[in-house]
Amino acid sequence: MNKTLAISALSIFVILLISPISICAQNLNTINHEITLTTRDDGSIGVDESIVLQSTTNESIFNLDFWIQNGANNVVILVNGIEFIYDSDQNRYLINISSLGIELGDQVTIEITYFLNKNTQFFEKKLIQNTSTISVTHDDKLLYSGTNNAAGSQFTVHIFKAATVTTGESSPLIYYIIILILIIFLIILIIFIRRRKTSKINEIANPTEEVLITKKSLLMSLLKDLEKQYRAKEISDDTYIKLKEQYKQETVETMKKLDDMTKSKIK
Repeated sequence: MNKTLAISALSIFVILLISPISICAQNLNTINHEITLTTRDDGSIGVDESIVLQSTTNESIFNLDFWIQNGANNVVILVNGIEFIYDSDQNRYLINISSLGIELGDQVTIEITYFLNKNTQFFEKKLIQNTSTISVTHDDKLLYSGTNNAAGSQFTVHIFKAATVTTGESSPLIYYIIILILIIFLIILIIFIRRRKTSKINEIANPTEEVLITKKSLLMSLLKDLEKQYRAKEISDDTYIKLKEQYKQETVETMKKLDDMTKSKIK
């Protein structure tokens, strides 16, 4: 008998403990709920929830209850611009607003800010009050919007984070830039080599007067050396005849080019 009474007393205590939250949820409507996610420089996600509530009862409202996903850091709750101390139990955050004296039809503006770590891939939200309109944006991109959401409804959205450059990590964009620079450098190198080759070909095909004079002098020296080697019997008759003919022919061609160049200058 005593055991039955103890269980009944405990049940009544739990009901009384939960009832203020339930009453608050039923006696408040969320007119608008805007959630803004922002990617910070360190890759974490900054969350800013802006909520407008309206009282629908003549009864005094003592508590406000909010649901915030796991992993939230540095949670700050402002009501009408005033920061309130909260009690938290897992995802539930409870604040006492009896000092505000909220009456029927009064509107309350809540600002909730916190951070989610950089590995967070999903944003989750469970609604405590009936909510007329709600939206979630991330870096100015709309991820979710809804109207007439009932109390107790919930949703999850995927957070698409852009690549960021952090210590010890490289952005794919940097690789693309490096590859582009290498390609441009390779193109410039190929153009330079081709121009050098073209310049050398032009020099060979159209030698200057100085080049022709130097070539003539070298050929004359080669002929003299060839004669000396032949007289000293250091080379054979066949080698002497072939080289002498080759050097003479080149000498004649060089002298002819020099002569043509001189005539063109006179003209």
